[in-house]
This record gives sequence, structure tokens and C-alpha cells, in this order.
Amino acid sequence: MRPILLPDPPSLSTGVPEIFEQGGAQNVVRRAVVIGNGFPGSENQCIGLVRALGLAGNHLLYRVTRPKGGINEWLHWLPVGFHKKLDFILRHIYLYSRLMLGSKQTKNITSENGGNVGLSSILEADVKKIVTMARETYEKDGPLVVVACGRDTVSIASSIRRLASENVFVVQIQHPRSHLNRFDMVITPRHDFYPLTPEAQEQVPRFMRGWITPREPPTDHVVLTTGALHQIDYASLRKSASAWHDEFAALPKPLLVVNIGWPRSNCRYGADLAKQLTDALLSVLGSCGSVRIALSYKTPEKVSRVIFKELGDNPKIYIWNGQEPNPYMGHLAWGDAFVVTADSVSLISEACSTGKPVYVVGADHCKWKIADFHRSLRERGVVRSFTGFEDMSESWSYPPLNDTAEAASRVRRALAARGWSLRS
Repeated sequence: MRPILLPDPPSLSTGVPEIFEQGGAQNVVRRAVVIGNGFPGSENQCIGLVRALGLAGNHLLYRVTRPKGGINEWLHWLPVGFHKKLDFILRHIYLYSRLMLGSKQTKNITSENGGNVGLSSILEADVKKIVTMARETYEKDGPLVVVACGRDTVSIASSIRRLASENVFVVQIQHPRSHLNRFDMVITPRHDFYPLTPEAQEQVPRFMRGWITPREPPTDHVVLTTGALHQIDYASLRKSASAWHDEFAALPKPLLVVNIGWPRSNCRYGADLAKQLTDALLSVLGSCGSVRIALSYKTPEKVSRVIFKELGDNPKIYIWNGQEPNPYMGHLAWGDAFVVTADSVSLISEACSTGKPVYVVGADHCKWKIADFHRSLRERGVVRSFTGFEDMSESWSYPPLNDTAEAASRVRRALAARGWSLRS
């Protein structure tokens, strides 16, 4: 298979005179704040954009956390601020009732940043603290780029922009399901605007159409991407190719990489799709040199059980067991072709940024906006359906998805319109 050569990454140079690098320039952006929600897929998009802006070495990660455990698992639909207040009240009612009943034992009711999930080193997202930092350090360190992603971050990010609009540039990734003018820029996939399409309108009962968001076409400060943002680019792939050389260089070619996610509300599947996948893999095995399979930590047992039963003993196939180090970046760098389950926009977007053949399995299980995402990729010739009749020794290519770099370019232009520039 002929190798796919990715284009060189765009230059991050802004032509800023070196004297401004010493501080005191109020028009030079040299730092960023990331507001995450604890989900790797969301935070990876924020960090990917920050990295593309050249600010990866000077950013702080804040996190919006929700109470966990017990009834809290059923309350994630509530606004995060109200959820925290309700949890505080319920915990103290529980403690008071235990004391009134004379119980000698009470559960620990403290709920710090993420509880006992290893997040103590992550800063809790606090609007007042971030706004104060942006204002008090503006003279010395210049403006602050704030990048947030996910529903729970919307109120935090929009409040920061409202209270410190002259000191910050706020980017919200993914459609916030609220007024878009609450942010300096919104970066979201095109399929998040699927409710505006004629196809979607036909699927929504007439009496519900007024409640479906988004309700209006995007304006100039909204950037529409094909897929999800991420950290994969030419430089990261080249670095990973070197780091994983000893493990992958000697593997028989072509190397087929299989990434398996987990069912979502708009893309449901189970053991039936797992059996379809294993049958197709066994059919193409003759044209493969080697196959490496990676399952997500959320892959259901009913799916993984089929994978291990049907493929676990095959000498050509290696199934990653979830132990560190995670070979994901090595797979992207060294894989000659990819098969990805249709549920994950992020996994597919990252594979499509390599320019190598990407096959999708299970797209027929997806509906609504995820189905629209797959349709857009097929129309662009970026992905093909995985049928089991492919010859993996035959390669094909396409212009790699470049959403993160293109979104970063839009951010740079918006900053320039305000008279700000990024540190070179």
C-alpha cells in the first residue's frame, strides 16, 4: 500500500515583534483557559483547539463537576448549578435525619471536585475566580482565550464572557442549545444543525418543531465543522510513529486497525453488530498482514464477548486488553487502514484526519444527526461502508479532514478583528 503524505501543519507565526513576547502588550494572546466537563471526548476537543492555536504550553484546565452516586445519576438532566444546590440540601437532610434517629454512623457527605475520582489536581470551574484572573492579569499578560465544551460548561463560559468581555475571547465547542450570541465564537459540527434541514423537519411532529434546537441558521461567528475537533495532526502522528516504532515497524503489512466504541442514544447496537463485524474481519483477513483491535472502556460486555470469542485465538489478530500504555496514537500513525464503529464521531474524525482508508461499520444503526454525519462523510468520499468484501492491500485516499486547523484559523481571524494577535 502506498503511504499517505499529510500536508505540513500551518505556520503558527503571527509576525509579532519579539519585544511583545516580554510582556506588557495588551493585544497579544499568550494564554488560554480550558473549561471541561470531565468527559475525555469533550476535553480533548478543547485541548486540540488550544494546541492548534499554539497555546498548549500555557493553558489551565478547569472542570465543571456534578455530584455523583445514588440519586445523582438520575439528575444529570438538571442545570449543573441547581443540581449542586439540590445535592447539598439532600445530603444535609440525610445527615440531620440520621442524627435525629440516633445513628452512630453516618456516611461521608463531603463532595469535593469530582469526589473520589482522581480529580483533586483539577481546578473547579469558578466564574468569579476566572473573571478576576482575566481582569487583574490583563495589563501584564494580555487577553485570555477561554475554550469550553459540553452542556455543563455553557453557563460558566457565557458568564465569563458577560462579566469580562473586554479581557477574554470565549469559544464554545458543540452547539450550546441556547442563544449563540452569548459567546464570541461557537464551533460545532454541521450535523448539530440537522434539525434545520428538510429531512429532519419531516421526522419531527409539527407540534414539537418549535421546541427543537437549533432554531436559526448559523451567523458569522459560528464555525461549522464536518466532525469533532481533536489533537491529531502531522506533528503528533510523526511523533507517535517514532515512539511506537519498535512495536509496529516489524508487523506484517497492511496493518488494519479496528476501533470499537459503544452504543449511544442515536446509534444503538449490540451483539448482532459485533457478529457482523467479526464475520467481515474474517472475510478480509487474507488480504491483511495483521489486525489490531482496540475496545473502549465503555464497550458493552455483550459486544466484547463476541469479539474475543470469534477472534481471540487468531494468530493474525491482536486485541488490546486495556492495559497501559494505550496504543491508540501508535495505531493512528502506523495503521494502513481503519475500521471504526459508527457510534463515535470523535474516533471517526481522528481516523479521517490521517488521509488513510476509513471503513465504518454499523452506520445503518444510526439515526437523526449521527446519520447525517455519516451521509456527509460518504458524499465527500472520506469513508466507505465495511462489508467484508474489501481487498485491504488496495489503498485509496482523500483530502484529510482538517477541522481543528480550520477552526483555529477562524479564531485567529476573529482575534485579529478585535486588534488581538496570538503569540508566535
